[in-house]
Parts: sequence; structure tokens; C-alpha cells
Amino acid sequence: MFHSNKFIYILISFFVFLLFFTPRMDTPSSKHGSVSAAQMKTEKKQKEKVKMTVEYKGKIYRDLETHYYLFSTSKKGTIDISWGPDTLGSDYIITDKNWSAMYGNGDELPAGDYMLVITSNPAESPEDPSLLSYHFILKGLTIKEAPDTTLPRLTIESPAQLVTHLPVGEHDVTFKGCSDADSLIFTDEETTEQLPNSFEKSIHFDESSPNYRAYRITATNESGNSVNRYFEFMYDGGISE
Repeated sequence: MFHSNKFIYILISFFVFLLFFTPRMDTPSSKHGSVSAAQMKTEKKQKEKVKMTVEYKGKIYRDLETHYYLFSTSKKGTIDISWGPDTLGSDYIITDKNWSAMYGNGDELPAGDYMLVITSNPAESPEDPSLLSYHFILKGLTIKEAPDTTLPRLTIESPAQLVTHLPVGEHDVTFKGCSDADSLIFTDEETTEQLPNSFEKSIHFDESSPNYRAYRITATNESGNSVNRYFEFMYDGGISE
């Protein structure tokens, strides 16, 4: 009987220990977890509420180059975009990756992924320079995170001009250059080819070639920003299409 009572006493003491001590051991951890979750939620909301001012600056070849800058918004907003002081004959559109809609200053932009597309606008150029400066200031949008405002470098040694006139006869034209892009693609009207970062590619012209041919080199960096540079050839010895 004594042993039985002693066993019951020990059992009761054990449950008392669990009742009073176990919750106290768990409480600080639970409280810490709750605070961390609350802080993360608050920080996320603060980030979502931030409206950024983003500036895009660069130089673009008149009529024969296009620049693409990617950005994402977390909620709908009204586009507020303006030209900075260092601007000469450039223009822009904002569109999604599928080009399903186009937006401009004052338009409401739904939350989503977009491109700021920079082009030239020769009609607004006071002169006819081959290389135009641009400076765009984008405000009014709640952007998920600070977008990359850089472009990949694309250096072309040959051909010397973006528009080349070839006389009658056979010609070999060499595309030679280099880039720091993550992706470098050469495109004509029929084919697409991946180029190495340092490249040299020849194109042959003869009497079976068309009298007009166009090519494009696209350089894209890690964030998805890209440069499209176009090359045109007028060939007197070619076939009219």
C-alpha cells in the first residue's frame, strides 16, 4: 500500500511539472515566432506601398535601334513619365511582354510585368544625328523592387555603318564585334542564330541575293533588359522582291 501511494504521488508530481514548466519553455519561442511573422508582414506591406522614381538614360541609334527595360508593379497605378534635360528626338512606349496593350503618360497601368521600350522619334529631332541621347523619368507606380536600369554593352566593329549601300558585283560582309550580354542573337528574315560574346560572321551577296536585306543583333543581360540593333543593306546587283 505504501508503495502504491508513493507511485501515485510521483505520477501526480510529474503531471504538475508538465503543467507548469512545459508551457513556460515553449512560450518564448512561440512569441518570438509571432513577432518575426508580424515584422515580415509589416515589411512586406511597406515595400508594396513604396512608389519609386526610376530614371533611364542612354544613347540610341536613330531609326535602327530599340532598348528594352523590364520592370514589375505590385498594384495598379497611374503612369507619370517625363523627358529629362538630356533628350534629343527619343520616344517611348510601355507594354507587356506579349505586346498585347500599350500605355503612355497618364494611363492607368494594372499590376503586372512590363517593358519600357525606348525608340527614336526623328520627327522631333532638330537635326539628323545618328546617335540620340535619352533621359526618361518614371514615377507614380508601385514597383515590386528597384529595376535594373542598365543595358548590355554591344560593340560593333564591322560593318562600319548601320545602313550599307553595295554596288553591283559579289560582296562578303562581315559582322564583327563583342558584347558582355548573357544572350547574343543574330537574326535575319528567315533564321535565328546564337552568337558567342566575341563574334565574327560573314554574309555573302551575289546576283541571287535580294536587293534589300535586313539583320538584327539582340543583346540581353541577366535581368532581361536588351538592345536590338538593326542593319540594312541596299544591293544594286540584287533581285527586286
